[in-house]
Amino acid sequence: MVQNGACAGALQAGIKTNGGSGNIFLIRPSAVIGLLTDVTVSSKGTVSIGTSSALAGVDFNVDVKSLSNQPQANVIPSYPITYASRFVQISTNLFNVLGTLCTDTTGVANPFGGTTAMGCFISFNESTVSAHSFDWIVGAPDKYGTGTLASGYYGITVNWSSSLGNFGISRSLTCVGPVNLSVQQNKVFSFNTPNTF
Repeated sequence: MVQNGACAGALQAGIKTNGGSGNIFLIRPSAVIGLLTDVTVSSKGTVSIGTSSALAGVDFNVDVKSLSNQPQANVIPSYPITYASRFVQISTNLFNVLGTLCTDTTGVANPFGGTTAMGCFISFNESTVSAHSFDWIVGAPDKYGTGTLASGYYGITVNWSSSLGNFGISRSLTCVGPVNLSVQQNKVFSFNTPNTF
């Protein structure tokens, strides 16, 4: 789904946990994600754009609601997780120095001493981070934010939204899909402490 030019969506599921102690959910959304970044530098007449950058990414979060009047579940982590993100930047000074045929010898400070001539340059920077799958753990809250689930029905919603940013002549786009959601009920056992069933 696209909202205001950004990719956003949600996937929902329901699950019932049984009675007894030690119940938690392990929730794992996984997705195929596409990122498009397109950057250009240009000089036209008296207008010169020597730096352009683009950012494309998508964040996922999980929300769990108690549907049977049991205490609200505690979701860990309780904040969005970046599933994919890419930042691309291209810079050049060619438009400024073509008139001098890239012979600028004023240079810049060299970390090893002296100066290094700048001349002409094109600089390309790219950084990428990706998860594509992550585990959330869901338990019932207590004063420390941990614990196990009470018996009853729970509604699970996975949301995602893109983070986009552009500077100069650039475009960015995020695509998500298909998305797979797995919810697994586990039981927590403590050493030397029997669970109540």
